[in-house]
Amino acid sequence: MLSKKVAFLLKKLDVENSVIAGYAGCGPANFCRLRSGSRNYTGKSTTVKKFVEGVYYYCCDNSRLSELCSIIKCADITEDKIISALTVWLFDGKDTPADTDERPDSNVFGNKLCSLMDIAELSNKELSSMIGVDPSYISRMRSGERVPLRSTGLLMKLCSAIAESIDSEYKVNQLKELIGTKDEEVENERSEQIFMWLSSRDMPANMQSVKWLIKMINDIPDVQEKYDMPEVPPYEIKSEYYGAGGLQQCCARFLDNIIKNNSPEILLYSDINIDWLTWDYGSLWINLMKICFNCGTRIKIIHSIDRSVHEMIEAIISWLPLYVLGQIEPYYSTSPVGGRFACSIIIDPNNACIQSYGVRDTAAESEYAYITKEKGIERNIRVFDALLSKCKPLMEIADPITPSENAEVCEYGKVQLCFEDDRVYMNKLSSPARSFTFTYEPMKQAFRSFANCKSEL
Repeated sequence: MLSKKVAFLLKKLDVENSVIAGYAGCGPANFCRLRSGSRNYTGKSTTVKKFVEGVYYYCCDNSRLSELCSIIKCADITEDKIISALTVWLFDGKDTPADTDERPDSNVFGNKLCSLMDIAELSNKELSSMIGVDPSYISRMRSGERVPLRSTGLLMKLCSAIAESIDSEYKVNQLKELIGTKDEEVENERSEQIFMWLSSRDMPANMQSVKWLIKMINDIPDVQEKYDMPEVPPYEIKSEYYGAGGLQQCCARFLDNIIKNNSPEILLYSDINIDWLTWDYGSLWINLMKICFNCGTRIKIIHSIDRSVHEMIEAIISWLPLYVLGQIEPYYSTSPVGGRFACSIIIDPNNACIQSYGVRDTAAESEYAYITKEKGIERNIRVFDALLSKCKPLMEIADPITPSENAEVCEYGKVQLCFEDDRVYMNKLSSPARSFTFTYEPMKQAFRSFANCKSEL
């Protein structure tokens, strides 16, 4: 019911998850999960609170408060009353008015259909014969020229045909990544899940993250900001820390010492679940990283290919000022990490190292070693270098690239998104001017899909 309320509200306000996330001061991934219903939330959840605040501030900024109050039946227009009423409305269990005949956005629909057909390995001719239409009609749907209504049987037949053709574990995993569903949902209700995703007005999560990244680059001020040192919560000085709270203490101590020692470099690899980066602690983490950035610290980071593309892009967004100044060297591992164990290595080569190795998804019981002895640090540097030897650059950061005559260039404010032969790169035209050339193939595909849907920021 919550996911339906969220979808209904965003549709009535004609706004996307990523926009609300911008007003809430966070990335769009959590709000995608809120809308998809893939996780259970309560009215006291931090994600719900952020969503409600984001909706309120969006409506304030766009003169939509009266419309919001009409939807949630709130007669009082004070901030506290509206936020309280919106939270109650989201969880009151009442159905929202039906709106089954609305067509999905044509550009988004066509792009989603192309992605589904690629996974199912279906041609226009094959799909058309399965649902009883001419191949040219499939072509027009893929281009966005024709979009079937939700209330007609054609859209459901289309989804059933695609679901029937997703007949291998590899295809199922690709579908799960694309539409963001759980294993059991994809297996038991595949055609219904495809129907809900295909008929939604939302962009796929990968494309939303691309849009959010471009918007954030546009919003970077031309003048480099200086940041004040945040208040670091007290942390214990010890050699082992336990659980998510222990990891937070461990990292606060590590970054505090990076700043105090004016350390020139951090080496970072982690494939553990990032749920320990809660809203409150995530803010401290980002602020401490900004101070490191002002001190000139460089970061060499290895991303795991087991993370989705939108998670990778959100990681870039979180550390965007460092990327813009070229202080991060990002790589991605070419090998999957496997499902049993998770590992973290965070190294200040001259002073300390955080090391963790344990069973995946057991952060509450995991141990995090804080190593200050020289031999322990050197051993972990060798481990990091061994990992790095099996990696490729995630993207290359340099001065702006002048597009050739044959390049396809999409303009988004102060950002150019360019496609040239097999290259995908983005030029930041404002100071400090930079180019970002993307080398990871799934990420390149996400940028191409976003450009094809011709969305505005």
